[in-house]
Amino acid sequence: MKKLYASEHRSPGGTEKTKELRAFFDSVKKIQPQVTLCPSFDPFPADERIKAIRFSALPYGGRTATVFAYLGFPDGADAANPAPGMVLVHGGGGHAYAEWVRDWVEHGFAAISFDGFSQVYTGAPHTYDAALEAWAADPEAYPPMDCFIAGDVPIERQGFTYYMADILLANSLLRSDERVNSAQIGMTGISWGGYSGSIAACYDDRFAFAAPVYGSGFQNVSQTVWGKVFRENGVADLWDAGRLLGEATMPICFFNSDRDPFFDASATTASAAAAPNGSLTLLPAFTHGQIEGSSLPEVFRFAEKQVGRGEKNIQINEICAVEGGAEIAFTLPDDVLTARVSLYYKTEDLIYEDKELREPWRCKTREAMNGRAKLAIPDEAKLFYFCVAGETRGEAVRTLHAASGVYTRAVWDAAEQ
Repeated sequence: MKKLYASEHRSPGGTEKTKELRAFFDSVKKIQPQVTLCPSFDPFPADERIKAIRFSALPYGGRTATVFAYLGFPDGADAANPAPGMVLVHGGGGHAYAEWVRDWVEHGFAAISFDGFSQVYTGAPHTYDAALEAWAADPEAYPPMDCFIAGDVPIERQGFTYYMADILLANSLLRSDERVNSAQIGMTGISWGGYSGSIAACYDDRFAFAAPVYGSGFQNVSQTVWGKVFRENGVADLWDAGRLLGEATMPICFFNSDRDPFFDASATTASAAAAPNGSLTLLPAFTHGQIEGSSLPEVFRFAEKQVGRGEKNIQINEICAVEGGAEIAFTLPDDVLTARVSLYYKTEDLIYEDKELREPWRCKTREAMNGRAKLAIPDEAKLFYFCVAGETRGEAVRTLHAASGVYTRAVWDAAEQ
């Protein structure tokens, strides 16, 4: 039987710098952020469940700072019936998203979406507008984040340190509210937020589970433009989850496209393989975006499974090598009756040109019955992965996916459990 998530890349473990960061973030976890309501910016006047707020952040440059956010609670959540919670970390170029909070509230979770790029809503009072024109630099927040400087710059001078601290403070904010079950708080992030959330999972073991989308660890081995950034100036030694994912013990499911232009599938596979309770879902030809990443049905189902309710995702149980190919065994949730099993393969490595794969993935698909299917692996396949897809029944039909990691030929040959 083959490992579902196997990679030649391993978590190298911490350094003196990561030990320094751990001590810093341990101190952040002890801080209880203060919350101020911002009623004129409540996003949906007819929906009392979701509020605009500010919460206190770390002092920066000799002054205090606050962070703009949206916070929501589902109907019926109280001290006697606390809801699970979600910290929502937006992508690069984004902002706090009220509709994202509303989606999770409607799934029965308390949720917070904060602005990670020192912005505040400047649209009309008592309205909500997701357009970037409705957001501007926030004078009460940190200065605009400088992303990464270099691995050897003191951590208190790196803007990303404070951005990461906001993720931990958002967790603390939810945990302090009696309407939230502090043992059932998860995190999901989109793109940059998925990358950052992967790091947060390594430093904040209070999270019960994590679901990073697009972004992951091991960006130093990625073949996209991001990989080049992380291979410069020692950034990966300090700001890459791949170094520490071996110590992150909560369930972590990484979600990504098989051809994402910013975060490649090999890094996602390495992350799932490194985390003790890691898994992944690769989605063929999935588009990169805040809306697309935040609305994945598999993410909601993963979270609901972690808190003991809702329908499960498709589950690949095992992959066995057979002559000339593989046999895949899987389990479907109750609301999915039939499935297709596909082999996606390439005859070259993940090589990107202008944010596009030089060689597209090729595909072989067959219908599968009784939870098993066999697929031949072409001799010319250098990289490949297996995907099971099926449609839900009911009024809102959704396609669900489950996938193995991406195998190289060498990893496939060595990946016996």
